[in-house]
Amino acid sequence: MTTSASEMEAQVDELVENLRQIGYFRRGTVNAFMRKCGKKDCVCNKPGHPGHGPQTTLTSKLDNKTFSRNLPSAPAIELVEDQIRNHDLFMEWSKKWVALNEKISDLKLEEALSAQGAQRDTVEKKRRRRSSRRSSGR
Repeated sequence: MTTSASEMEAQVDELVENLRQIGYFRRGTVNAFMRKCGKKDCVCNKPGHPGHGPQTTLTSKLDNKTFSRNLPSAPAIELVEDQIRNHDLFMEWSKKWVALNEKISDLKLEEALSAQGAQRDTVEKKRRRRSSRRSSGR
């Protein structure tokens, strides 16, 4: 099934509108963990005690360097989790955008080739010439 240029342009408009609706985003992961403080007399050092916490952090990587940031409150955690979900939506959108642009590019290429009277599958390959053996000069 071939898709016309006007249908693809409508898909472009739809994808652009979808991008506007994604919102702000960030990369990273939200981690919650319990930790032990290291004080000898603290309750967290007793066997079976899970430790202090949970401590929640945002971890992300930029230029092969890992950054962690403490998220002190529930609203901050919810905001960051929403932003991470938006990043996932953006990555899905990006894949759709690339696929659609490749289809449009293929359509434009076919139009250009048909305008020249050439067909895309009948391009002749150049044959390589065999190299002549050279003497080693002994």
